[in-house]
Amino acid sequence: MGVPFPDRRPDVLVAVLGLLLVAAMPARAAEKIAVIDYQQVFDQYEGTNDAQTTLDRELAEWEQEAREKRQEIDALSAEIESQRLMLSEERFREKQDELGRMRDEYERFVEDIWGVNGKAAQRNAELTQPIAERILDVVARIGGEMGVDIILDAGTGGVVWAKDDVNITQTIIQDLQTTAGSGTPSESE
Repeated sequence: MGVPFPDRRPDVLVAVLGLLLVAAMPARAAEKIAVIDYQQVFDQYEGTNDAQTTLDRELAEWEQEAREKRQEIDALSAEIESQRLMLSEERFREKQDELGRMRDEYERFVEDIWGVNGKAAQRNAELTQPIAERILDVVARIGGEMGVDIILDAGTGGVVWAKDDVNITQTIIQDLQTTAGSGTPSESE
């Protein structure tokens, strides 16, 4: 079974991949490399449409709720403005406080839904993770069947899958730890 590699920054992935391939080449004559367009696979997988439909429906519900909250804020703001001269100072402050609370609640709602770690991002991850796992399982199986050592994503240049023996991360770490005290590269370089 191969090692799936999680999404990482493409520029770093390309650089690291190049270093790993160059470092591994003397040990092995040649790696068999395959390429996929992960985004195309993801987009054309039938489960993706179902997940997108579910997410779109939930986003529409959250957008409707946000619109309703915004309309309530606008209505209260208009009410305060139109009644400003008729309201006592105390009642005016009460309505202003209520408007402030409504605005704060609206901003919290928007952040809770569409913020960096909001419900929309969490739900998207929840819906797409099983799809991504299924795709990676199929990539690993087909890569193994075809005798491929490394599978790259044509869109990012990143590693999608690699055979266990191609991953030399632990070898690099061990060498670095061995040579850490000397401050010099190992003699194998």
